[in-house]
Amino acid sequence: MRVDQTLRVALARVFTPMAITIASPVLLVAGASIRRRYLRHVYRDEAPDIVAKAGGHVSIHYFVVSSRLLHWLCLPTEALTRRTR
Repeated sequence: MRVDQTLRVALARVFTPMAITIASPVLLVAGASIRRRYLRHVYRDEAPDIVAKAGGHVSIHYFVVSSRLLHWLCLPTEALTRRTR
């Protein structure tokens, strides 16, 4: 989405935490592996950039990757994963 489309950017900022909250039970149980796979998908070699400043484009992935709520919900399973390794 383009940065000058303020309505779409505002909706993405509002609905991303809502979607993460709805998925919170799943994230509390299996959040580390889901988050790791998602980040691998977003940052793969042939993927487009999530923020293209020159073109004025912002991907919806930017709001998900930078979400502190997602990070907090994945902490319990990440801690368990670290202990079992």
